[in-house]
Amino acid sequence: MLAHVPARRKSSFITIVGILSTRSSKAPVVSVLGSVEAGFPSPAEEELADTLSLDDLLIQNREATFLLKVSGDSMINAGILPGDMVIIDKGLTPKSGDIVIAQVDGEWTMKFLKKRKDDVLLVAANPKYQPIKPQNELKIGGVVTAVVRKYK
Repeated sequence: MLAHVPARRKSSFITIVGILSTRSSKAPVVSVLGSVEAGFPSPAEEELADTLSLDDLLIQNREATFLLKVSGDSMINAGILPGDMVIIDKGLTPKSGDIVIAQVDGEWTMKFLKKRKDDVLLVAANPKYQPIKPQNELKIGGVVTAVVRKYK
């Protein structure tokens, strides 16, 4: 499945890449060699600590999970940049503070969900965008559970 959906106020575009499907073959497994210090340098010791399936790490409910490719800068202060892939779980119940994929008055976007009593707002992680208050309809398509960024 591939679709390009314009988002509200042109702050983002969402490209639906596809639904992750159940596979009969095993998911790729990556070796975990240990940890690395992101602060002050420390001696690196390389030794096989474990193996890890990225599917197991990033996906809780395979049947309800899909990927979206992000464009636009409305979520940059949440660490979500244009070109990133976000993993969405449509089976989760969205809570205030979650990053959600939402259809607001007929247009799709990705924002923080903010609930206060009977008020619902969608808030960007970039101060140049104003909060969005649904006028007629709000449908939550899923909750963002992870961000994948490829550097090369």
